[in-house]
Amino acid sequence: MTIDEITFTKLNHLPAYKQLAAEVGNLVMSGKLRYGDPLPTEAALCEQFGVNRSTVREGIRLLEETGMVRRGGAKRLQISRPTTRELSTQLERGMVLHEVTFQELWDTAMLLEPKTAELAAMHLDEFELAALELNIDKTKRALAAGESLVMLDIEFHDLIAKSVRNRVLMLARDPMSRLFYPTFEKIFSHLPASGERLLVAHNAIFAALKERAPLEAANWMTKHIRDFRRGYEAAGLDMQAAIDPPTVARP
Repeated sequence: MTIDEITFTKLNHLPAYKQLAAEVGNLVMSGKLRYGDPLPTEAALCEQFGVNRSTVREGIRLLEETGMVRRGGAKRLQISRPTTRELSTQLERGMVLHEVTFQELWDTAMLLEPKTAELAAMHLDEFELAALELNIDKTKRALAAGESLVMLDIEFHDLIAKSVRNRVLMLARDPMSRLFYPTFEKIFSHLPASGERLLVAHNAIFAALKERAPLEAANWMTKHIRDFRRGYEAAGLDMQAAIDPPTVARP
């Protein structure tokens, strides 16, 4: 179906801009509008929906915020896909607003991270191993210099997850992993040795991945996540407290 063959129903209820966004969204989800298809002009949307230009612009703004519509060449609007980052940001906000606890976050990490390491040991290639080795080298130098390890820790776990090549896994763990880390600086400030323990675990996980040893990689990742909890509790932090908003800027 082409864009010229699609007709929209005039809107009769307020707020009309939300209905417009929902109507276009439904066409995208049903496959009648596909990735890369151009959106009709503002004038055409005004006519088909029976609304004014400001309503159309507000509806388009909502669609752009979700990542479902983007401006392509010559700033022409076209159907798009939300990026992992955009979806993750929405989920992060939702979990913060729902006052998800660190206990809930940690329980989920215990399910996902070991399995991710196990799968990575069966899938990652030499380029991904080289990236992990470089990350560990940077972590060693940052630790020696007394610099923050937060971004390097996030990168280490993200590199492992990406090597699995499972988009569902990436979408599930990305917001969780970022919400995990506002506490890391607190732990590090209370327990300086936590950086050394992190490096030991990362080295062991990397060795298992390099040897293509799935169970060993999963076992070391389990130890690593458990150690994170021990550090959290040793720093006097409450497992049942609501998580903090992410403080690490996205790349």
